[in-house]
Amino acid sequence: MKKKLICTISILVLAAALCSGCSTEPFKITDSFASYYAKNKEEVGSDLKGMASDLAVLSDSEATDPNYQSNDYADLLINDSTNEVLESYHCFDRLYPASITKILTCIVAIEMLDDLDKTATITQSDIDTVWETGATSADFTVGEVVTYRDMLMGAMLPSGADACRALANNTCGSQEKFVEKMNQLVKKLGLKDSHFVNTTGIHDDDHYTTAYDMAKITQYALKNKKFVEVFDRYQYTSSDGQHQWVKKVIYKSKRDHIDTSMIEGCKSGYTSKAQSTLSSLLNINDHHYVCVVGFSKNNHCTVNDTLALGNYVKDHYSVANIIKKDTKMNSVKIKNGQTNKVDVITEKDIEAVLPNNYNPSDIKYKYHLKDLTAPVKKDQKAGTMDVYYRDTKLETISLNTTQAVDESGSVVFMRKMKNVVLPCVMAVVIILVVLLLVRKIMIKQRRKKRRQQRNRKK
Repeated sequence: MKKKLICTISILVLAAALCSGCSTEPFKITDSFASYYAKNKEEVGSDLKGMASDLAVLSDSEATDPNYQSNDYADLLINDSTNEVLESYHCFDRLYPASITKILTCIVAIEMLDDLDKTATITQSDIDTVWETGATSADFTVGEVVTYRDMLMGAMLPSGADACRALANNTCGSQEKFVEKMNQLVKKLGLKDSHFVNTTGIHDDDHYTTAYDMAKITQYALKNKKFVEVFDRYQYTSSDGQHQWVKKVIYKSKRDHIDTSMIEGCKSGYTSKAQSTLSSLLNINDHHYVCVVGFSKNNHCTVNDTLALGNYVKDHYSVANIIKKDTKMNSVKIKNGQTNKVDVITEKDIEAVLPNNYNPSDIKYKYHLKDLTAPVKKDQKAGTMDVYYRDTKLETISLNTTQAVDESGSVVFMRKMKNVVLPCVMAVVIILVVLLLVRKIMIKQRRKKRRQQRNRKK
């Protein structure tokens, strides 16, 4: 995977079940996430902000079909650096993840492993239930010694259920304990609509997620370099040389002359209830997106829908440089300074993923400035500025002073006078106190002497 990830990782989620197969007609605008968010703030959480939609997943015919079921698809588009939601539709509807479950399985295992090149022996428990449940296999055999890297690659490339079971058994001692850790991570991420009962994605009515939750899981996993190494691998030969795997969904697409160069990494899945699913890392104009697709008729549909949506983003969205570093934005008052105000400038560039035809007048600023007291240093923080696109808060940045401001002459004079006069006053006070004490002592002694003289006369 390219290392040009430039602080803009976006999450792009599409879950579409198209009655006639893959989506081939032009995209049209649907409802925005903003309206959904307004009604479901508590469910969404405070980390997301709504933005008007410029993107859709329904074809024209589907959009006008009165029999089309709204819960057959869901989509969500998030800019990770700003958490701006570009588009969504039914992103909180429950769906079955199938083998993209293995994304969660692998990241949980990786976080428990110090060395991926350590070895373990495949046992009968690792193989059990794989064939009975109809799960795919990495073709490990009982007694085979493999590395944990082999297990991870076996889980990701051929989607081996045996590899997942081996990871769970060797890290936690049992499938049940490992699944507990999976759900613990889900809870840690604050995801309220996901629950997992196995490591493989084999169907279970109590094994479910949402497009939103799966996107957040994928986003979390991609922050781990070891996971990225596994996720973006296209082919792999096991450490013992007995297995050679390719990423099936990409292999089949390339065989059918589908250009998948946009997809840097992915994990596919299928069950009869989930239909085809696909979680992908896309590179669009050297920026990265995560795309989760579900409920598609087949793997071609998941790939084609992913590429179609990716191409739409490529053609209609770009990273806009909203503000350059050191741009003058406002000024702040200076108390006791040689000047009564100073300009403030932006601490850094501000970039955001926006529609190519966005109106600059839709960019708004909200200032949080404070008065400063001299002396003021150059580049001293003077407050912050919130940057909005329409009603969506893109980022908060610091505003810093453009120059140093010394204290005014009168303030300096008064301070010097204070430094001179105050010690003198204190000295005078001390002297007076001492004199008063001496006088008091002397008076006391004189009175004592007089009493002694009167007593002798008696």
